[in-house]
Amino acid sequence: MSRDPVEQAIYHMASTYPHGGISGLARDLGRRNQGVFFNQVAFSGDHQPTVGTLRSAMRVTGDLGPLYALAAEFGQACVALGDYRDCSDAELLGLITSVGAARGEVDREIHRAFENGRIDPGEGRAIRQRVEVEIRASLELLSRIDALEKAECELAARRLRAVRP
Repeated sequence: MSRDPVEQAIYHMASTYPHGGISGLARDLGRRNQGVFFNQVAFSGDHQPTVGTLRSAMRVTGDLGPLYALAAEFGQACVALGDYRDCSDAELLGLITSVGAARGEVDREIHRAFENGRIDPGEGRAIRQRVEVEIRASLELLSRIDALEKAECELAARRLRAVRP
């Protein structure tokens, strides 16, 4: 098997599928020829899964490892977003304060780590986790602001239609 991280993530996703590994995933994806599917996820010869197959497999397994590996290959990262289209004003204020609180946690974690003048792997992981929480909070806030903006534009369009003869 290839040492390519994306290919490894795809193979791992399929082979660790809890409902029968690669064969079970092929079955659950409706693939008639399990051998071809095996060759695709194992990258045997010139075989490789299509984008459609990969998307379907990630949906069925819930394993987004291939997505994360692909993003990392290009120096990017993936962040899960919440659905805040219908949150109240109180929830919006909660999001705003959660961004500030998350930022405070990042600063506190960095301060703790630097008390001895260096950052060990455990401290680095803790800082990364705090930063990821802050990023999610900020993106959730932006998602809610986008939803408010869209709702306001739709309301303005309705008002305009109501006054036009």
